[in-house]
Amino acid sequence: MRRQPLFLVFEGIDGSGKSTQADLLFRHVSSRGLSAVRLAEPTDGKWGSQIRVMLREKNMLPVLEQHKLFLMDRKDDAERNIIPALNENRIVIMDRYYYSNAAYQGALGIPPERIIRENREMQVPEPDRVYYIDIPPDIAAQRVTGRNNAQDIFERESFLKKVRGIFRSVADEKFLAIDGTKKVEEIFEIIKADFEALLGSCPPTPPGGGLP
Repeated sequence: MRRQPLFLVFEGIDGSGKSTQADLLFRHVSSRGLSAVRLAEPTDGKWGSQIRVMLREKNMLPVLEQHKLFLMDRKDDAERNIIPALNENRIVIMDRYYYSNAAYQGALGIPPERIIRENREMQVPEPDRVYYIDIPPDIAAQRVTGRNNAQDIFERESFLKKVRGIFRSVADEKFLAIDGTKKVEEIFEIIKADFEALLGSCPPTPPGGGLP
């Protein structure tokens, strides 16, 4: 059986339900007596706080400046949180990672492959699995509209369509794509089974499957 640590990332467009699934997995891992940490990007650190203010106030910086902030926040996150947790043999459950950076800033005009390359050049930890919750942009936009009074550019259906396309194009062998239109419980059963497989109890779910 594989031992800790594992680095597990949740990705998807806004409204996909990925944060809910990350929370469910964190609770499941903790209930099994395994040491885990639940993280999210952007962080609450120096650079992540600037990103959060930008998003909250809908005061968008030029895309290259956005990209630079995300890079600095990710490097800080790796050094402060991810690497120390993995070194302590803790399972890291991450809500968004550099694939989101590639998809969102890529949809604004930066080549996604450049974004991925520059992240990897920083030698940040690579995930063992990326749970990609895939959902049609129209459904995602309806969900986001239901929780916000006004959408920003990142939440508009036309923009989410571009983001979804990039997520699909950058998916690699680490991705497990899951139909996000399924019930929350059904999605989590897929994730839970794959997580247990990653621990070594049975063959893992084939990566990349499950796209609607």
